Amino acid sequence: MSDNDDIEVESDEEQPRFQSAADKRAHHNALERKRRDHIKDSFHSLRDSVPSLQGEKGTKMKLTLPPVFPYEHLPLPTVFCHG
Repeated sequence: MSDNDDIEVESDEEQPRFQSAADKRAHHNALERKRRDHIKDSFHSLRDSVPSLQGEKGTKMKLTLPPVFPYEHLPLPTVFCHG
């Protein structure tokens, strides 16, 4: 993947005028699907650029580094209720 693989985003000047709310929703859904596909493809490209992960499917990221400091000593957060 390169910098030339940018998602094409419609400018304000190119915004289509929709006949109905259903048309607007369908257009939004198509744009969102395109955005998610681009993100997924970017993650696959990133995964394939890591030699130890090349070709793996369904790779789940694992946190393998130890914590910087133990967190057991930290107080529980205070929850504020505004009512």
